[in-house]
Amino acid sequence: MSLVTDVVVVGGGITGLTAAHRLAERGVSFRLLEASPRLGGVIRTETVDGFLLEGGPDALLAQKPEGVALCKELGLGAHLIPTNPEKRTVFVLHHGRLHPLPEGMVLAVPTRIGPFLKSGLFSWPGKMRMGLDLLRPARKDTGDESIAAFLRRRFGQEAVDRLGEPLLAGIHAGDPERLSIRASFPRFADLEMRYGSLIRGLWTATPKTKPGSSAFYTLAGGLGELVTALEAGLVSSSPTSLYKDTEARGLERSNGSFRLTAGSDEVRARSVILALPPSRSAALLEGIAGPLARSLGEIRYSNTATVCLGFRREDVSNELDGYGLIVPRSERLRTMACGFFSTKFPGRAPAGYVLLRGFLGGARDPEVLTLDDAGLVDLVEREMGPVLGIRGSRVISRVFRWPQGTPQLEVGHMERVAAIEGQIRETPGLFVTGAGFRVTGIPDCVADGSAAAVAAHAFLSSDYS
Repeated sequence: MSLVTDVVVVGGGITGLTAAHRLAERGVSFRLLEASPRLGGVIRTETVDGFLLEGGPDALLAQKPEGVALCKELGLGAHLIPTNPEKRTVFVLHHGRLHPLPEGMVLAVPTRIGPFLKSGLFSWPGKMRMGLDLLRPARKDTGDESIAAFLRRRFGQEAVDRLGEPLLAGIHAGDPERLSIRASFPRFADLEMRYGSLIRGLWTATPKTKPGSSAFYTLAGGLGELVTALEAGLVSSSPTSLYKDTEARGLERSNGSFRLTAGSDEVRARSVILALPPSRSAALLEGIAGPLARSLGEIRYSNTATVCLGFRREDVSNELDGYGLIVPRSERLRTMACGFFSTKFPGRAPAGYVLLRGFLGGARDPEVLTLDDAGLVDLVEREMGPVLGIRGSRVISRVFRWPQGTPQLEVGHMERVAAIEGQIRETPGLFVTGAGFRVTGIPDCVADGSAAAVAAHAFLSSDYS
């Protein structure tokens, strides 16, 4: 069967779904192709025996409003819930003990002197070295550098070991010596350029928060509600537009249009939006844009897994009075972090139970995913048991595997993106988006998917198409 449409969107994660949603708003005909039997990509919500499980991301960053705004646009505003406002602590495991991040810490940057000085997480020499950030001038070289190099220069090695590696690099499941500060945490690089000191910059530039506001939000039924709402809207407006279990295997271009092979069918379109991990976009583009394909293929990804564990409240002695804990490499554990999910958000575990989420893999331990599911569950339970005082048996467990699931925005990534942008422009009608190229995180993916749809619509309306 041959299908003809204005735009074919390849990839049914949040970026591709948003792009399709914006095309539908504009009355543009499209077909969305998703290789798996489900939409949503790394957004995966399941309910098991009263536990609400998130296999991938669990929240939307409020500072970047596109994710929350899309939820409201889709009628999910009443379902938005903030993180627990009373138990916001993040703990760091150091020498086998849990140390709360000092109040006022913004990721790796202390902004309140008293709590920082009282903290047992840092040595006194380490605290003094971190305080020197107030006196050290900004780096004159404006080129990119790694997270580790940036923090080492501003705050010293202790900050790299106890925060940079497990927290900043841990968010991206990456190596702090390779991840780009400009691509991963551009605000820090900008603060240094503007104020010299990061501490002074945060004192000056951080806006006052409104009472009751939260840094993160989710949906009462999990982030899967967002995927369900997008899919329902697309089915309602364009009943024949979504194709699951349909892998795009070949892309050709001739006479100003595209032909894409999908199973035994083909789709012809005037424009293509590739909303895929860069490596998968690269495989499709090899035949029509070799240099672009090779550039996209250079972007690396890491393998990760999320392990959800439910326990009776009485079988975990730790109060779990925070969002979770991070584990520096120096602790010699394979579990990178453990979230206290039933504390972070309401409704994630039945009354009398708690839900934990362990995180494994990444650049620190890529081989851990060779273990089977039972091995991953036992590993997290064995390592977190002594830390959290787990005394009884788990009542549920679920493993979510994400092979090549976390993009690694390494030093030079922004320059690589700029070069790729130029290569994309050499193929009119082609638009490339998706996590790991320009953006990561749900709000940024929503924004980039929207931008791709707007650009495709403009192309279709231009004389050039």
